[in-house]
Amino acid sequence: MSMMNGSDIIVEDAMTKDVVIAKPNDLVSNIAKLMSEKEIGSVIVVDENMYPLGIVTEGDIVRNVIAEDKDPKTTVAKDVMTTPVITITDDIELSSAARLMAVKHIKKLCIVSLDGKLKGIMTEGDVIKHAGYLINLFR
Repeated sequence: MSMMNGSDIIVEDAMTKDVVIAKPNDLVSNIAKLMSEKEIGSVIVVDENMYPLGIVTEGDIVRNVIAEDKDPKTTVAKDVMTTPVITITDDIELSSAARLMAVKHIKKLCIVSLDGKLKGIMTEGDVIKHAGYLINLFR
């Protein structure tokens, strides 16, 4: 386990590394099927070099496709994704990442390398797995 200054778990230790991705022109119907199959609530939309462009969440599909009466078989990711996606690097302390998620009222953070390429995702579930540690840190 990596520790920054010996005091905190870093994001790399807590993030989900197996990230489900989509391309900007992927159909929303295919993204929804993928999310259902993988039992996840979002996918990161990346370019051909793995730079994050946005995120498509279940909420995006409901608000931007279903509620707008658009056809998911003709609507593409780039037309419904949330941008910009909030990113941090994997060397940030977990406590700082958790604070950022709380302040921004977001459930997921996109984790990138120093050159900005996708490395992972930090979800509320990832933070909760380390809740005991975080509670002790703030005592």
